[in-house]
Amino acid sequence: EIYTEQIVGSVRCVQETGLVALTTCLVLTSSALPFTDQEAAGNAVNKIKWNDMFSLYYQIQVESTVEYIHFWIVTKYAGWSGIGLGSAMAGSDMIIVNTDKTEYDYFNPVGGAPGLDTAQTEAGVSDVILVKEDKVSSPKVFHLKRKTNTGDSKDKVITVGQNQDFIFASHNTSTTLSQHNSAKAILAQPISKTQICDSSCSKCSGPEPDHCTACSGEALLIGTSCQTLTKHALNTFTLDKIKLSYQIVGDDRILLHFEYNYPGWAGIGFGKGMSGGVDMLRVYMDGTTPKVEDLWSTATSRPALDTAVSGKDDWTVQSGSRSSNLTKISILRKLNTEDAKDFLITLTNLDVVFSGNTDSDAFNKHNFGGKTQINFTKENLNPPADEKSALITNICYALPIIYYFILA
Repeated sequence: EIYTEQIVGSVRCVQETGLVALTTCLVLTSSALPFTDQEAAGNAVNKIKWNDMFSLYYQIQVESTVEYIHFWIVTKYAGWSGIGLGSAMAGSDMIIVNTDKTEYDYFNPVGGAPGLDTAQTEAGVSDVILVKEDKVSSPKVFHLKRKTNTGDSKDKVITVGQNQDFIFASHNTSTTLSQHNSAKAILAQPISKTQICDSSCSKCSGPEPDHCTACSGEALLIGTSCQTLTKHALNTFTLDKIKLSYQIVGDDRILLHFEYNYPGWAGIGFGKGMSGGVDMLRVYMDGTTPKVEDLWSTATSRPALDTAVSGKDDWTVQSGSRSSNLTKISILRKLNTEDAKDFLITLTNLDVVFSGNTDSDAFNKHNFGGKTQINFTKENLNPPADEKSALITNICYALPIIYYFILA
């Protein structure tokens, strides 16, 4: 699967290409980007973070067939802040902001104080264009752009699909370039049109590379981070048309796996019925996106979302798919969410109700359901077939001995 993203105003659209083409759009939260003037349309905005004071965001754009890179330098330093394209100060193509200059394109030939491209012995050209700046807010934001290949000998060619070394440097009080009082090289950063995620994520919401929305391998999505936690035995129960499996994860979480063969929803509740305040949930597919709803039921009618009755949304989707109606969805939550609208799941036999609609993912009335008890435990309640065979063999072997002692 390949994921590409576009930003359109305050909306981020994610397109997934694979067996099924999918485009979903989500409104960006105010914390998603520290600026509001992202390009009207284009590729992913990626982030390279130096420290809590200084971050760099970039986005590749094509304007009238010419490829540009847009930079947002986001800094809390009162003095100057700059980035360099290179692994060391000497020979670096630099962009520096918050100085007494109105030009931003610098070059550092020997490792001392950098100078403007236009002031070099073999003069370069001022190729960095200021799009917008906010020098009043904290952090300050400088939006600049330049061609990926300016043709200027004092500018580094930036190649999409290749790694680029960066230098970050700043002075926390001075706006003159006589010296810096902090600097760091951040090497081998990929320049990409698509969203770059940390290795633990299989998807991230961007631009934060560690703001995971799905995890790689055996890792589980805990909040927005991927963590590898101990999974205990996987136990499976058949609830009419639903195959429900669970695993206790670590010491304080439960992972539920739903599997069913119809194009609709499935749900369970912790209790003997729907009345009197019952913690419920349902899983379904929204197109090709797996979803879960955390519900609270007080009567034999459609349950309310927890968030609509002063509760919290405590279940998170870990994975999900549907192929030829075969639906598989995994969800995770804490055993004890400390939410008044959630049941405290204890490791014992618990009453469970279940229901589903085999015709639609919409929250229409269920057309099957029932109730049962499920033993929640870390132990294996479903031993493999070879263990069962060994158990039967041992019992059969023991019977003649028992019979012998009875006769004796």
